Amino acid sequence: MSRRAFTRFFRRETGVSFLDWRQHAIVFASLPRLSAGQPVTSVALEAGYRNIGAFTTMFRRVIGLPPKRYAQKGRPSAKR
Repeated sequence: MSRRAFTRFFRRETGVSFLDWRQHAIVFASLPRLSAGQPVTSVALEAGYRNIGAFTTMFRRVIGLPPKRYAQKGRPSAKR
């Protein structure tokens, strides 16, 4: 199956583009790592991104927050 045929089939069957699905999968796989306190750089590299800024931009577009802020929000505050 050609790439073009696959992307058309994927969109028809799922209702989303393969690229959008892939990005959401990467973000949701990254959430537990970020919540556990792993550095954004290591999470991005493990996700296959060589450019940390690209990972951050994609993460922000999907979640609405940059990964570092998401990680801080997900952990208990030291001021409590």
